[in-house]
Amino acid sequence: MIKLENKLYSSTEVAAILGVSLRSVYRYLEEGKLNAEVKTATGRHRFTRQNIIDFLYPTGVPEGEVVLEQPAEVLVKKTVKVTEPAVEESVETKEEVKTEVEEVEIKEPEVEEKVITPKVEIKEEKINIEKEEEQVDWLAKFREAAKKFEEKATEEVTGLGAVEEEIPVVEEGRMFFYRSRLGGLKDIAQNIDKTSRNSGLDYAFTLNAGLSLYRPINPFSLLHVYIRSKDKDFFERILALTPSDESNAQLCIITSDEDSLYKESDEMHGLRVVEKNKLVEDISKMDEDLLKEAESILK
Repeated sequence: MIKLENKLYSSTEVAAILGVSLRSVYRYLEEGKLNAEVKTATGRHRFTRQNIIDFLYPTGVPEGEVVLEQPAEVLVKKTVKVTEPAVEESVETKEEVKTEVEEVEIKEPEVEEKVITPKVEIKEEKINIEKEEEQVDWLAKFREAAKKFEEKATEEVTGLGAVEEEIPVVEEGRMFFYRSRLGGLKDIAQNIDKTSRNSGLDYAFTLNAGLSLYRPINPFSLLHVYIRSKDKDFFERILALTPSDESNAQLCIITSDEDSLYKESDEMHGLRVVEKNKLVEDISKMDEDLLKEAESILK
């Protein structure tokens, strides 16, 4: 489940949410697959949560998949009213900012004590902040706060970079079984194809799913598809997958980073299927009962 706040997200934050590199985010922008709500004067992009949702779920958001969080309201009780002009700082030009501090009146509340003591009256005092002995260097305070903010922002960006580099290692050729909240096998297959085309990712069906694209075969209840190991987490989110045992699964993801497997795949009825020899090889290894039917269809 993805939780998105109603705010503007930076390119780095969008990359972390999608689980891809920052370079991939810029590629999606160039290809028109991802839209940015705002482009700043310096060329930086800012995204709304709707931009992210439109990219993640091109066919519509599954029920319960995304939670839109509203920022909490904060009630602030002011006791001292200070009027200060807006201060603009530029790190690059390091222009000196002059801050005028107006006279502030501080009214201390009356203190009531239950202990029997002489009544103490606290009179209002007028404090002139411009007095030399009480003068506050606001410019120094603003610069110090800006420096701390820059250091914190640098730490956050560095942290995100570290997360991108720690890509989990997925074993080559390993099979993962899932059920999907998108619907039946046809809906799952069409979403795999649409998502892959929109995101520039590789995939290829095999076994029953691949053979059925050549000729109708007996009904089956499990799709087998090859994807690259780095794309596994992405497909799990987009297809709303939950892990399952093989007997109840709708989809089996087989991870493979072999370039030839995807380059030599064929397009049948709008879907990608592994090359014929690879299809026969997979069937002979994984489903001997289907082998005779496959040989008659693919001969």
